[in-house]
Amino acid sequence: MNRAQRDAYCGGPATLYQRIAAVLAPAILAGLLIYLAIIYHTLPETIPTHFNFAGEPDGWSGRGSVWVLPILGVLMDITMLVVGLFPQAWNTGTKITVFNRTRVFRLVRDLLSDIRLGMALMWAAITLFTVHPSWGHGWILMAVSFFLVLFPIFRYFLRLYVFRR
Repeated sequence: MNRAQRDAYCGGPATLYQRIAAVLAPAILAGLLIYLAIIYHTLPETIPTHFNFAGEPDGWSGRGSVWVLPILGVLMDITMLVVGLFPQAWNTGTKITVFNRTRVFRLVRDLLSDIRLGMALMWAAITLFTVHPSWGHGWILMAVSFFLVLFPIFRYFLRLYVFRR
């Protein structure tokens, strides 16, 4: 399938938002990895890796553990990128027809873009608060993380509901 056929099948060419998200999510993760590489030698041998709801550390690990979340973020971003290439495998929440395919697939691609950006921001925030625990409160980080992950899903289903009416 050539690019024009794929674009026609997958809801048309990528929107500006989708193109921005496709660049911004990996850029956030790459920036995080670069930042960690720069400050790694200044980190203490043991760093907090888990915080209670009050933002107080209650779990500790070696400083090498700071790489786990950014690498997990990169792997998840690659997974979302690959998933976006196979629209026939998507569970869209509605029956796909010739008449609605373009709109529904565009909505799903927006959802994937939202998730990629949200996950990149979430992994970056968690990693930065782990490296710099004095920056903030645990409950704020938890609330922001839930928002970044759940908001795109609610947004997708709301848009799909409006579309189906």
